[in-house]
Amino acid sequence: MLRFRFAGQVTAVLVLLGWVAWFFPFDDLVDRSGTPLGGDYVMLYVAGQVVAEDAADALYDDASNQRRSSHVIRGLNPSESWPYRYPPTVAAVMVPLSQLPFAWSFAFFTVLQLSLLSVSVWLLGRDYSVLHQRRGWLWAIVGSPLVLESLIGGQSSLLTLACIVGFLHFLRRDNYLIAGVLLAVTLYKPNVAALLIVAALIVHPRLLRGFLPTMAIGLGVALLTTGASGVVKYIQLATQLASSQWSLETPFWKVHGLAPSFQSVWPEHGKLACVAVGLLISLLVAWQWRAHRLPELLAVALLLCCNALFNPYVPIYDLVLLELALVLICQVAYSGQLKLQSPVFLQWGALLLFVGPHLSQVFARPLGWNPFPMLLVGAFIAVVVYEWNARAMENEVGVFQRMP
Repeated sequence: MLRFRFAGQVTAVLVLLGWVAWFFPFDDLVDRSGTPLGGDYVMLYVAGQVVAEDAADALYDDASNQRRSSHVIRGLNPSESWPYRYPPTVAAVMVPLSQLPFAWSFAFFTVLQLSLLSVSVWLLGRDYSVLHQRRGWLWAIVGSPLVLESLIGGQSSLLTLACIVGFLHFLRRDNYLIAGVLLAVTLYKPNVAALLIVAALIVHPRLLRGFLPTMAIGLGVALLTTGASGVVKYIQLATQLASSQWSLETPFWKVHGLAPSFQSVWPEHGKLACVAVGLLISLLVAWQWRAHRLPELLAVALLLCCNALFNPYVPIYDLVLLELALVLICQVAYSGQLKLQSPVFLQWGALLLFVGPHLSQVFARPLGWNPFPMLLVGAFIAVVVYEWNARAMENEVGVFQRMP
């Protein structure tokens, strides 16, 4: 793990230096590839402005958002589109930040994201003993290209990470109220943890104590922000995005789930079929979890991986949740509930997450498909086969020892 500490430190320094240098000659907020400071953050910033100006009817108007983005950032390509795809509640929360100058707003947003990352790292180090004797694990996460991608790209994935780490922290202490609240907060981006939410509510209905009131508050804020018509418009948009092709489709090499594979077989309804398969698998995991045939941490790790594979839209920055899944699997192995050699698995798993997504994105274009989801499926098949063989050998040894 010491090598990961070095790799994480070097990666963080090189990526940040390269990112800053890419804005040379520093005469505007657009880098040399035409991407604005904070990447997609301009979309959140503009959404806050729309609500602040009482123009919520235009919140999901792509052409209007495009014009506003070009007005906010000088030098931005006017043909570039930054469509808003979050619930109205997120736009309402962004109102205070949208009143600051854009650069200062992004800086404040980044500080919030770093604070969430710090909380997540602190809870991980406190709750999971598998990390206590491995000094390199901190930089394996903090210096991970997935985390850096989220920070530089103005993404909110670290909020989801903090919520799920906190959810597990309070769930293991039977505090269903706060655990339910944190689970509901992840609905700011409904698809990012949907399968985990479904399974968790089935296994622990008491989570509804915190989940339902938080969801009701979010809905209330959305109604106050855009009215019933705006909420209906968002529901229609979200349903379309989750079940059919988009009018502005994301390039396949930027999607790290199995949805493009399903679409290649069934173009019209491939995404819907992908989600349906993922839902079926999550229900099976929930059944085993509820029956105590699966350790709780292992069940959550499987659901996070399932969500990454069968989510209709999996951008690279949302794969940061797999960092948590890896820690959970290693903790289960460390506690003896899995036969895996946890230090070795932690190292190989960390390596896969450290370089796999970005390398896959590079090779996806010439290959014509993104290899990362296949690597993830292969890793889990290898784990299952290893576990199966280890248990079979253990049973054979036990039978042999019991023979007279």
